[in-house]
Amino acid sequence: MKETKVRRGCVVRSLLVMYIISGLLLVLLALIVSRVEKEDAVAQVGVIVIYVLSCGIGGFVLGKWKKRQKFLWGLLVGILYVATLLGAALWIQKGSLPPIPYMGTASAICIGSAMLGGMLS
Repeated sequence: MKETKVRRGCVVRSLLVMYIISGLLLVLLALIVSRVEKEDAVAQVGVIVIYVLSCGIGGFVLGKWKKRQKFLWGLLVGILYVATLLGAALWIQKGSLPPIPYMGTASAICIGSAMLGGMLS
């Protein structure tokens, strides 16, 4: 029982690290986008960079804590991050899904970055 609580605690803390990094970087991206001419291109690239950084760092942190099967822990935290993004998108858009190609690409980026972070830890 105690092992399960410890396991969940590490995953939750790793997700919190990912969300905090994402939030801070999104605020920075909003400031940058407000000052440039080609807002759409900068915003799209910026969001991808934020996904890579936050998921990679989250996978890395969880891999450091777990020490075994790091890529699987990275996979798990990446999937949970994507599920949260999808849930937030459904809530904000009142039940309509984002475009499937965007969801697939964002999912692959998040999950792959988190797995890589876990492997590099």
